[in-house]
Amino acid sequence: MKKTLLLPLLLIMSCATAPKHKIVQNISIEEKQVNYYVNNLEKPFKAMFLADVHYTIEDQRGEPFYDYSKRMGGSAAKPENYGKSNGRESSLLKSLDKAKRENVQLVILGGDILNFPSLASAESLFEIMENSKMQWMFISGNHDWHYEGEQGQAAELRAKWQAKSLKPLYQGENPLYAAKTINGINFVVIDNSTYEITPEQLTFFKSQVDKKTPLVLAMHIPIYTPEHLGNVYYGCGHPNWNEKNDTNYELERRVKWPTTGHTQTTYDFRNLVLESANVIGVYAGHTHKRIIDIHDNIFQYVVDSNFNGDDVIINFMNARKQ
Repeated sequence: MKKTLLLPLLLIMSCATAPKHKIVQNISIEEKQVNYYVNNLEKPFKAMFLADVHYTIEDQRGEPFYDYSKRMGGSAAKPENYGKSNGRESSLLKSLDKAKRENVQLVILGGDILNFPSLASAESLFEIMENSKMQWMFISGNHDWHYEGEQGQAAELRAKWQAKSLKPLYQGENPLYAAKTINGINFVVIDNSTYEITPEQLTFFKSQVDKKTPLVLAMHIPIYTPEHLGNVYYGCGHPNWNEKNDTNYELERRVKWPTTGHTQTTYDFRNLVLESANVIGVYAGHTHKRIIDIHDNIFQYVVDSNFNGDDVIINFMNARKQ
């Protein structure tokens, strides 16, 4: 079954999911809401996923990086505006307020929450999330660790800024992957913000799949499906992701994608996601457009940017008796 749906208006859809293990009886999708009807669910609950806040606030510590931050940071990155944000935290705060009203038990921040890894921005985000008093998980997007123009390979720069600036946001978990189980649903976050998957991440994901429990996968960049062959920026595991097709490297002032494209590990990861019957959903951002993919019985929800007011509440409910 292959289908791609854009959701500008209310849409309700029902689809069979993972029939081999009879984990989920069906899924209904509404505007900014996904309902899972789960067999043998321990207890009904809600989660929230959002991405692409692109928040900036700076202080004096950001001055040496101004050449790297001025395009994405705009006026908020200028020394005369230190302490004044770009205002995009207001959308995040609205989502968190909604999560509280809806009694959401877990909020997943799916990357590009920051425009770049300034200490002031990372510290402000951590304070916002701690003050929310909610349970949350963070996984980085390509902007969270990228200073435009800074020299280095993507994986090296990611590791550098995860350690120097973003570390508190991981709350003691591995920055590249983590898992949290709530009422029998396993939430797994994988950092694919370089578009690639490491062998360590693949091994971890295999260990989570092997648990055979319902698994929700959250990442920044969506899993590639053939419906998006024409958009090389859509999808971890895209067959045309390579140096020849990298048109944004000059704008983003970064190293071009590899000539040879993805590693086999990345393709193996994508295949494992698509083939694992207990993966009941993939949630991602990056595209700044809300898209629903259903491909080979895998359901993927891609949120629009949070700075445009988007998020999605994920309801887990007991399956109806048939």
